[in-house]
Amino acid sequence: MKTFAAFMLGVMLTIAVFLSGLKTGVAQDPVTANPDMFKVLAEDERVRVIDDRVPAGAKVAMHSHPPYVVYPLNSYRMKFTFPDGTTRVVDVEAGKARIAPPIVHAEENIGTTEAHALLVELKEPKK
Repeated sequence: MKTFAAFMLGVMLTIAVFLSGLKTGVAQDPVTANPDMFKVLAEDERVRVIDDRVPAGAKVAMHSHPPYVVYPLNSYRMKFTFPDGTTRVVDVEAGKARIAPPIVHAEENIGTTEAHALLVELKEPKK
């Protein structure tokens, strides 16, 4: 009986972890969540190009990106918060492109300048 109870507890914990992953995977689209800071410049079936402008001191709600490339147009300091509550402060340097995996995060511009970058989100190929 104890073995069955332990098994069921393991199953319930696995389901809880799976469901919490689903919750973070469906975070809002940044353009929809923050249309004043994220503007689509171009889009087709393979990519979406976004003009990302976060004023100094502004916060961006939790949102998600598929795999993407970020190209900072100026230098800025950003605090990223992840669904599990962890944070990371990043000093972003103008002109240093970075390829990023899919992500769910919130942002806060903790610097003194606007954060301005171009994002190129990569879409899954249609099958």
